[in-house]
Amino acid sequence: MELGADIVIHSATKYLSGHNDVLAGAVIVHDEKLYEKLVYKLNTTGAVLSPFDSYLVMRGLKTLSLRMERATKNALKIVAFLKKLPSVKEVLYPGLGGMISLKVIDRNKIPDILNHLQVFTFAESLGGVESLITYPAEQTHHDIPLEIRESYGLTDDLLRLSIGIEDVRDLIEDLKEALEN
Repeated sequence: MELGADIVIHSATKYLSGHNDVLAGAVIVHDEKLYEKLVYKLNTTGAVLSPFDSYLVMRGLKTLSLRMERATKNALKIVAFLKKLPSVKEVLYPGLGGMISLKVIDRNKIPDILNHLQVFTFAESLGGVESLITYPAEQTHHDIPLEIRESYGLTDDLLRLSIGIEDVRDLIEDLKEALEN
């Protein structure tokens, strides 16, 4: 808002709730008239969270800073580990947070990698307490034509990791077993 945006839309499904058990979002506006218009629309259409879903988001907010601190510490150690693996072509990590992308040398081994993981869960959601892995080319971005996906850097050798709060030694061992076998 300080940079001039009129509306900010934020997903509360991922890190804010943090437990992969709610679909939620937040709309933040600066203008009072726009706020009143949106509140009216929400109330008349019923597009609001249930009390229990609201509780789940509020529960997640209570531990957000602890979860982010742990996920970031884990991610930094995992990035250092992944950069040493001969089976990993590239590690993409802008720093801070628990989201890591990596490109493997042999994309044909991705099904075996995904099947070999024991601690990481193969899933499409991200930002929870548990560590997840996604394969965008076959999941979230499957319907996008290959040439468009590749123009955005979403190549068939790309995996995304959402690092959780588990013991980092378990996460590294799980990745080591999956990527080296």
